[in-house]
Amino acid sequence: MAAEAGQEAGHAEVADARASAPRLRRAALATLWLALLFNIVLAWVNAHVAAINGGVVTGVQGLVMGLALATGLLRRRGGWRRWTVLLIAACLVWLLLSVLRQSVELKFLGDAVLIPAFALLGTCLGRRELVRWLVAAQLLISAVALWELAAPQSFAATFNVTAYYVNTRGIEAETFWSGEGEGLFLNVERPNGRNLFASSGLNRATSVFLEPVSLGNWTIVVLIVLVTLWGRIGWSTRATLVLSDLFLVVACDGRFALVCAFGILLGVPFGRWAPRLWPLVYLPVLVATLFALRGAELLPRGGDTFAGRLRKGIDYLGRLEVADVFGGQSSTNIYANADAGWAYLIQSQSLFGFLAFWLLVVLMARERTAELRAFVNATAIYVALCMPISYSFVSIKTVAPIFALYGCLIAVARRSVGPSGLTGLPIRMREPRQQRPAMGAAPHPAFGNG
Repeated sequence: MAAEAGQEAGHAEVADARASAPRLRRAALATLWLALLFNIVLAWVNAHVAAINGGVVTGVQGLVMGLALATGLLRRRGGWRRWTVLLIAACLVWLLLSVLRQSVELKFLGDAVLIPAFALLGTCLGRRELVRWLVAAQLLISAVALWELAAPQSFAATFNVTAYYVNTRGIEAETFWSGEGEGLFLNVERPNGRNLFASSGLNRATSVFLEPVSLGNWTIVVLIVLVTLWGRIGWSTRATLVLSDLFLVVACDGRFALVCAFGILLGVPFGRWAPRLWPLVYLPVLVATLFALRGAELLPRGGDTFAGRLRKGIDYLGRLEVADVFGGQSSTNIYANADAGWAYLIQSQSLFGFLAFWLLVVLMARERTAELRAFVNATAIYVALCMPISYSFVSIKTVAPIFALYGCLIAVARRSVGPSGLTGLPIRMREPRQQRPAMGAAPHPAFGNG
């Protein structure tokens, strides 16, 4: 009777989970939309309703992360344990570093929690749902970018990006060397003009992200999805995403986007046949190469060039001190190095947190599927190339879709794997012992009568 009652309870639990799955999928998609659009909505509120400050932005982003966590933990689909362990570890490390610094910096906690939060959210979704969401988001982003390029005064009057960043990020209006009078972001015009279609006289588009760097990073997110799920999406979807992505790269004058896209398209096909741990070498090889180029004076100092940004990033890394490595610097000093992503991450999360971040990008997927191999290779290339020039690889605008896909792919791969333990490692199930026949019982038919 007890066994039957337990089975009935188990069946009821499974039925409840299946009934709640559609609601959780809708909640997950709604949370992705919030992560994508909350900045442009707040900019409109700041321009037309009431002035807002950085605390409001932090609160809204915290709400979005909370929704992602709640959705993923309610679903508890394949791979959720490993992301939960990562979440707990990230919070404990943040507490330890806060005690060491004797200050509480919620931004650093948000950087650490973003990844497991949206990976957990991704476990609620299927690949088809994520692709549909991506196509809809891509079309919206392209339409807003087209409006911004065609009528920048109208776009600026609607969102007043300058005022939004002055109020919420503490940026002084004097630092807006371009776009201030137009109400656009500070670097919508390069000091030396556009790299792509220089004679067009167009600004660099920002679309729903309000600044061009994030729009360029978004084009890499779309490329990562394409190289990962190319065989699962139809030709019309492929054409839509490829053509719109090319438009957005040109619209934002994406210098980094072009370099990163070339690296991904070159590296992913090779990575499919390379050893599983091959992506681990991308970052160390890049660091060693940049130090060698700096030593040979082949990286120019300063200037608004990609090589100049790389030089700046490696210089920041070379100037780190012992206090930086162990996360003991004040938040003021940390933000001063925000232009170099790896310096920012080491100072805010310590060297151990930095290494843990890189290892999780490459090693979190133990399941060996072709999609996960392509995804890990592409994401590792993107993160490695982004680290010298920006900390935008930990921005919610790109972390949300990338790690939602990571969580989704692991959850899909886990369906073919047996039960797992706390960290997601498979559990070997013992074979049930065969009972010996009782004395006088009929012999087993497999052995006959003698």
